[in-house]
Amino acid sequence: MSPTTFKYHNTSSETLSIPTKRLAAVLAAIAVGAAVMAVAVFVLLALPADELRAQGPDEAHVIVQFGDDVIERRIEFTAPISGLRALELTGLEVVTQDFGGGFIGICSIEGVGCPASNCFCDPDNFWNYSYWDGNAWQGYLVGAAASLITGGAVEGWRWGPWGSAMPPAAPVMAAVNGLEWLRPLQSADDGGYGSGGVTAETLLAVAANGYKASEWRRTALSPSLSTYFLASGANLANSGAASAGKMALSLAAGSACWPLNATLPISYYHPGTGAYSSTNPFDSGIGPQVWGMLGTAALNQTIPPLAAQFLKAAQQPGGGWEWDVGWGADTNTTALAVQALLAAGEPATNAAIVNGLNYLAAAQNEDGGFPYSPTSPWGTESDANSTAYVVQAILAAGQNPETGTWVAANGDPISYLLGMQLADGSFEWQPGFGSNASATRQAIPALLGRPFPLSAAGVSPCLAQYVPVILK
Repeated sequence: MSPTTFKYHNTSSETLSIPTKRLAAVLAAIAVGAAVMAVAVFVLLALPADELRAQGPDEAHVIVQFGDDVIERRIEFTAPISGLRALELTGLEVVTQDFGGGFIGICSIEGVGCPASNCFCDPDNFWNYSYWDGNAWQGYLVGAAASLITGGAVEGWRWGPWGSAMPPAAPVMAAVNGLEWLRPLQSADDGGYGSGGVTAETLLAVAANGYKASEWRRTALSPSLSTYFLASGANLANSGAASAGKMALSLAAGSACWPLNATLPISYYHPGTGAYSSTNPFDSGIGPQVWGMLGTAALNQTIPPLAAQFLKAAQQPGGGWEWDVGWGADTNTTALAVQALLAAGEPATNAAIVNGLNYLAAAQNEDGGFPYSPTSPWGTESDANSTAYVVQAILAAGQNPETGTWVAANGDPISYLLGMQLADGSFEWQPGFGSNASATRQAIPALLGRPFPLSAAGVSPCLAQYVPVILK
């Protein structure tokens, strides 16, 4: 992937507009920063020459939170560098303002924040800067231009009020470790991961960490995920409502275009019944319904009210949903149904959603995880795939999977997922089964705190004249 060139603005000659309490904090940071920097320089100068020599490349992690969305970027460098330089190395667009005296304010990251001409334009929000000490986020006593970063550092940036908290770093880093495990599995020939459905699920994991489909490729010269869907997306979307819905979710999240001649999820909707389905014998029941509804929402289209009614009417007496008639309720379908109803505009207090969450809570095991079905004759042990989908439903409903109802005797859903990760970054389906690509793909959005749809920004049609450019 080619990193975005960062923007650097030096506008110290312009008039500043900083709230009084913010100005006091800035001035204090400058004063403290100067003192700490002086000490740091003294310490560095006191080190032997061979210890000052960069041994790189070193690696560090930069976690950035935009509202509820969290992404992580790994950087390689020769230590020591400043926190500002570490942020610039992520490839994210960074706009700064030089206040003089060694203090450089971070105005915006990826367009979120304020312009360089008025770096603290928002009286309530700004870019909080902190570091992870292994257990909790700690605030820096200096600005990003004055901090010193060494190998293994975990940097944190959050757009929000003063002192606002970031989510723990461990789940985020675990998700990205899983993503890096998936990277070499991508085909260097077509940019996919095997089947269209598997490739769509992989793009959901990739996009959950803020990458575009066009950026994710095996090597610099290999086809990207965008290339794969340009060539094969129509076949996937034309195979049924479930496939079209899943592809819509992934392409919207990955900022990709809609392939030519690919059937939209809404085209599988039947206004007479409220159902999403096709002539494919495997494309009926609640599975296509939930994926079709979620895909419609991802394309920024309105989910028909009758579709939500159809879904609510299919809820089983115990509060769960079954994938198809006669299959019996399961946690996976129920978790997706909850997200689909919320995407349709139903409030979290709706009886169907409350009953669905109650079904999930009753299915939770003491290890904090969830089984495919709490009544399955083939076993009721927790697995990573089911747990990941349930975490997304919990998040979509505005609840915290690490507190309250969701804390079991021996853990919670997040601790369960973290315990399923192997040393190489992959996740197991269940303990002892070894690396599982499906479990890894599905765990990533959950650990990054991203319910479905990841994005409802919609997509634009792929124009034929752009295909040769994209395929280069």
